[in-house]
Amino acid sequence: MKAIHKRWLVPVLILLLGAFAAGSEAAENFFDLFNLTESIDGYYTMKDLKDGSPVLRTARILHVGDEFIDEQNRHFRVVKLEEKTAWAEQVESSRSPAGDAQAPLAYAAAGDEKKKPSIGIYHTHGAESYVPTDGTETIDQGGGILKVGDTLARALEEKGFDVNHVREPHTPHDAGAYQRSRRTAKKLLAQGDDIIFDVHRDAVPPEEYEEEVEGEEVTKILLVVGQQNQNAANNRDFALKLKEIADREHPGLIKGILGAQGNYNQDLTSQGILLEVGAHENRREEAERAVALFADVVEIYVTGPAASPDDAAQSSRLSLSSVLKVILLLAAALLAYLLIASGSLAEFKRKISSFFQREFADLRNFSRRDRGGRKDE
Repeated sequence: MKAIHKRWLVPVLILLLGAFAAGSEAAENFFDLFNLTESIDGYYTMKDLKDGSPVLRTARILHVGDEFIDEQNRHFRVVKLEEKTAWAEQVESSRSPAGDAQAPLAYAAAGDEKKKPSIGIYHTHGAESYVPTDGTETIDQGGGILKVGDTLARALEEKGFDVNHVREPHTPHDAGAYQRSRRTAKKLLAQGDDIIFDVHRDAVPPEEYEEEVEGEEVTKILLVVGQQNQNAANNRDFALKLKEIADREHPGLIKGILGAQGNYNQDLTSQGILLEVGAHENRREEAERAVALFADVVEIYVTGPAASPDDAAQSSRLSLSSVLKVILLLAAALLAYLLIASGSLAEFKRKISSFFQREFADLRNFSRRDRGGRKDE
């Protein structure tokens, strides 16, 4: 009997602890507390199970069930791992792309600067740096990634946003970093920030993120959504909307959307995204140009696209067309009424003929009086 009690003691305790922690922060942050989210020696390669073609390289630790939507909006799901190769099947998306890419919250009408949301920016791994520019890949007291955050904050402020950028590095870069940065994320949300971005950089070969957008050398931006929290679906929709806008406004800017195991403090908000802006061997200047373009995307997400002169001209043409259609419909309705009131087609024709003869006669008489008046003068 004692042996039975001992055998079941540990499972029972685990169940009790699990029940106690359900819905608590400990449950939400299990993966962040006990698992590294990034590889410390190399990176993972996601490959298409069908033909072996590369899909994604990332320092984020991949797991079976992780998902990735690439630049072409192909949707992949990891089905097996072989060391650091993640084999993924292409699947049909359970959700369609982001529709009209309008913000789920009505912050402001286009051009209304007063109601724009406040945006928080922070860095869970604030030591991350860019080797070609910063000379090293990490700086414990604060790396180059903080300057990328500065550029994003400045670009958003120039567009009328109230931005709170926290430059705390939350070092060291370990499994506890997300617990330290969680306090920062909570503070940003408590002071009224509606959207928060956790800005990072990746650690893969530089060509994975190199891109030219509108004639400028930039790094791509990977949007990362944690799948282990109650806001995962909302944050995924947020990422989809941002990607759709970017694909339209700045094609090539967004590398894709990675749905990874973990929480990333995204249980705190339905509009929180982790941004991977380039990799350690990309130039920081290219990452800064990328986030400046990303600020355009955020503004359009919040306010909707501003109408261009061509759009205005098209709108005027549509308005004129609508007016003409209304006039024609009214004329048709009037003619139908007269036809019914006349009782017969012959009577209808007689009345119409009489009307025009009378009106044109009045016009001729008016014209003669007008000419006569000018002759008398």
